[in-house]
Amino acid sequence: MTEWRDAEEAPAQLPDKVPDWRETVSTRTGLRIELQWDGRRERTELLEVRDLSNGRRAVLTIVNTHRPAEPSRRIRMAWIYWDPSRMQLSNPWHRGATATAEAVQHEGDTHRIRVGEMLDCFTGDWTTFQPHRDVEVRAGGRWHRGKLRWRHNGPTHDRAVMVVDVPFYEPERGAPVTHKRMYRWDPHTLRPVGADQTTQI
Repeated sequence: MTEWRDAEEAPAQLPDKVPDWRETVSTRTGLRIELQWDGRRERTELLEVRDLSNGRRAVLTIVNTHRPAEPSRRIRMAWIYWDPSRMQLSNPWHRGATATAEAVQHEGDTHRIRVGEMLDCFTGDWTTFQPHRDVEVRAGGRWHRGKLRWRHNGPTHDRAVMVVDVPFYEPERGAPVTHKRMYRWDPHTLRPVGADQTTQI
């Protein structure tokens, strides 16, 4: 995304009321959307997707999530035209659905941590990377750019869990979706890139 501009509202019938927070991410699309609304960045839930008769795609989301004091800017829902050049999608749940790029496992791919796996790495110390480190992870037989957020250190240096945000292109959405992933540390399947190539991770 090169420029943040306000999202364009789409003409579609809105539901009667804003859903309770318990009815959003966990029971809707499971995705979050980041966009600009009324000059302010919003990160909120993507509730529904609809293809309109004019050929454009609209997404339903909650706006004014910062709870501004002005009554005219109350929290509400809005249908907006989907525009991948103005907005971003993410799946913040590391145990969420498999990305398209991960659907077929190839030799040499990263090892994604499953529930109950490598628990010894979560009882020791950890390293937080601020700013996040530029890395590449191998999934679906290809290298994908990502941001390393932190490392959970195991009992030995070569045993660790790496937490990475990876944008995988999703054909269904026509855009990248950033997935939060936990991977077993392996320098053959997760490597630093660019200025971070000489840094230890």
